[in-house]
Amino acid sequence: MRFFELIRNKLFWVLDTVKGSEIKRSLRDIGDIIENPGTREVIENKRKKLEQLLQFAVSSTKFYAAYKGYNALQDFPVVNKNSIREHFEDFRSEAYRNKPHFTFSTSGSTGMPFKVYHNKKKRSRNTADTIYFSKLAGFRIGFRLIFFRLWDAFEKKGSLGRILQNVVPVDIFDLQKDAAKKQLLQKMRTSSSLSWLGYASAFESMCKYLEKQRSGKVTSLRSAIAISESLNAYTKQAMTTYFDVDVVSRYSNIENGILAQQPIGNHDYFVINEASYVIEILDIDKDIPVDHGVTGRIVVTDLFNYCMPFIRYDTGDVGSMEIRDGKKVLTHISGRKRDLITDTKGNIITVNLGSIFTKYLELKQCQLIQKAPKTYVFKLNTSTKFLREDVLVKDFKGYLGDDANITVIYVDEIPLLASGKRRVMVNEMESK
Repeated sequence: MRFFELIRNKLFWVLDTVKGSEIKRSLRDIGDIIENPGTREVIENKRKKLEQLLQFAVSSTKFYAAYKGYNALQDFPVVNKNSIREHFEDFRSEAYRNKPHFTFSTSGSTGMPFKVYHNKKKRSRNTADTIYFSKLAGFRIGFRLIFFRLWDAFEKKGSLGRILQNVVPVDIFDLQKDAAKKQLLQKMRTSSSLSWLGYASAFESMCKYLEKQRSGKVTSLRSAIAISESLNAYTKQAMTTYFDVDVVSRYSNIENGILAQQPIGNHDYFVINEASYVIEILDIDKDIPVDHGVTGRIVVTDLFNYCMPFIRYDTGDVGSMEIRDGKKVLTHISGRKRDLITDTKGNIITVNLGSIFTKYLELKQCQLIQKAPKTYVFKLNTSTKFLREDVLVKDFKGYLGDDANITVIYVDEIPLLASGKRRVMVNEMESK
């Protein structure tokens, strides 16, 4: 690490020591739980964390007071954003009502505001989670972090905060212009110990720009972590080609934190953060567990938010779980239930169809919309005439079904969501 990077690193840990070393203790706890999942001590540690949370929730919140006679986690109801919004004050802990708390807000993909409160220890735990999982991807405190997101949709750090944390904010709305991409790359060539964090689509956009410029390797990144959107095979390979880095995908949300992350290397599964959460996979339509490998709703119990307990929280995402090397992993994450595409026989398609678009480099933006059980629409944005429309349709029929009715329309732009994400697959059948 260079001098100023080392100074930032040492300063961070000195401040943590002054505050009681809470982050350092959490970091040891996280590492022990995730790296030794089958030991008796770890199993007991996780059991105690869950029991303490459940006992606290039933004795401290109006919403969970009705479940004092519970025997297990499964006795609690499954909740979601709507139920929390409707009973917001009832989810708040009376014990923390007059204590300092931190507010986190998100509009999600629905555009409807949603806020949650975190207590101090929850915030420290999230910081420790971030340090642990970022280190697995190659990042160290003190490295310069280029953070890609739609910054107008989120609270910006002040100038002093950016300097101390060595964060360079890049607004993905500005990044739609080639001039902005060129300017960013020029800055990167003069820096060292660079890391990327941000939307997978921003990484893809940067790589496609370099491909268009016929570039070779631009510079080496220490780490690259894609969030919020699916990371396709093209982007993983292109990031290696242009930045000599093994990019990983992280599964997280604003209301909870880091839920799972891919290991470094050529892996497509996500190691679950069992140190801070209990994750269940429930049936798409019923609140019952599904077998390993079966797609269902991702439901989260947050073990550290005592200010506003989240117990069996339906994230709105879907995926499947398996056991790999003794660890619980998510073998795929398909995004929102309303973004699930079904084939013409009604079967949910678990593969990431959006990755097929990456074969067609002449396309700038793409979106697949399901209108009816056998009716689909492609929205394509291309700067040149697209000559492979028939090939594209044939490719997708291999997954959707030969009897799929597919219409292709050309647009000048596929708009971003309020969060800055762009939906690649949309199911509009439920809204009819």
